[in-house]
Amino acid sequence: MFSATGDSPGPVTRVDQVAFGRAPDPVWETRWVWLDRLRREFPGWVALFDPFASVWVAVRGREAYVTGATAYELRDRLESLRRSALP
Repeated sequence: MFSATGDSPGPVTRVDQVAFGRAPDPVWETRWVWLDRLRREFPGWVALFDPFASVWVAVRGREAYVTGATAYELRDRLESLRRSALP
């Protein structure tokens, strides 16, 4: 995006992010890290976080879903499903 004079804007700094309400949030950063980790460890599942219900959800197709109150709990449940699955 260019200004009226045709100059390109400078890099966005942390001050600019705070001014626009996009400051890094440590809680959300942690959630993104966990989502990436769950998606890497369980590629057949889609991992989601519902911020309104504060629930972690993993979905596989239309027939299987697993929920957990925390990312740790969801990971443990998915791991136990993996261990109990038939080869």
